[in-house]
Amino acid sequence: MRFFVRAVVLPVILSGSFLWGDQLNKLGQEINALYEDISPSIVSIHYGEKGKKDLVGTGVVIDKMGNMVTVMRFLSGRDIWVETAAGEELRAELRGVDSETGVAVLKVKRPLKAVELCDLNTLSKGDILFVVGNSFGLMNGISISLYSGRRENGEYLQLGNSVLPGNSGAGVFNVNGELVGIVSFALKSGFDMGISESKSVMKKEIRLKMSPELGFSVGMMGPGVVIPADRMMDLAREIIEKGKVERGWLGVFIKENAKGVAVTGVVEDSPAKKSRIKEGDVITKYGEKQVKDLGSFIDMVKNTKPGEKVQVYVLRKKKTLKFEVKIGERPSEEKKFFRLKKLIPPVNIFSENSEMEKIKLEIRELKKQLEDTKKKLKKEEL
Repeated sequence: MRFFVRAVVLPVILSGSFLWGDQLNKLGQEINALYEDISPSIVSIHYGEKGKKDLVGTGVVIDKMGNMVTVMRFLSGRDIWVETAAGEELRAELRGVDSETGVAVLKVKRPLKAVELCDLNTLSKGDILFVVGNSFGLMNGISISLYSGRRENGEYLQLGNSVLPGNSGAGVFNVNGELVGIVSFALKSGFDMGISESKSVMKKEIRLKMSPELGFSVGMMGPGVVIPADRMMDLAREIIEKGKVERGWLGVFIKENAKGVAVTGVVEDSPAKKSRIKEGDVITKYGEKQVKDLGSFIDMVKNTKPGEKVQVYVLRKKKTLKFEVKIGERPSEEKKFFRLKKLIPPVNIFSENSEMEKIKLEIRELKKQLEDTKKKLKKEEL
């Protein structure tokens, strides 16, 4: 199917030309066969009583034990149940959620058909992909997209077009019916219009993080962002084994510095506090890795297993000091803070008043800039 889709579908997408006769029939048959093979591995996820058509998302079956993965950022205390492509309704048990990515694992009490995973090393930009999941209340809708590539931090893939409401957790498949990943969220483009580059504590990530997560965008929804299948499976396995995803925690507030990252505060009774790291220190090296920027340092810490000991090098009053830190387990955040946490540089999400006030002021300023831009555009139209 790969050759046929590349040879027939891609020219249509690029040129807007039409297919006729045998080509159109063959294409339809190929896509239908692909969908029929994938669909048994896709479920609709509901909260509440069975029989009520309150579609809230999509799940992908990952093994024959009845485990399935979805994206759930805020959980309901009500019952969870799933509906298969065949219309069967099954009560589901929540096995755990990763609060950072929203990846959640559900389990039903009978086996379902599991997806086959794609070797992501075989993906090339421009490959045709299929998104299968709920859309506007329609169960297991299918749409065609293109693979745009990996985002700069490598943790997400990007599609060439937008995803539909209800597609959160939807499966993204290659032309062989193998799972490439699951839909996490959609970028939004309207927020960026006419706003200058932010040099605040939110840094350049504001365009990725604020728009999809906080909903400040006023424009059309943009490209879909996908959690890669290999990363999804790593998270799912840890949730199945431990009921949660463990991430490292240092317990510091930080900001960027030309020589590394500067510590602006230390959480009481944290690994940093116990190791005598102080406010005003500049962290220059973490283990064997040089600390170059805020984002990479946060990744270093969170990817360290709790309990592991790490040598942390700091610059204090022109002297380089070395501390051995036993990394802790990242504390659970309040659910209401989940959508804010990626905007705030500190490794942990404890609300420091000064930092939160800065965030509020910057958001107000950005909204003001947006309103000024809209007024300017309106005047130009007149």
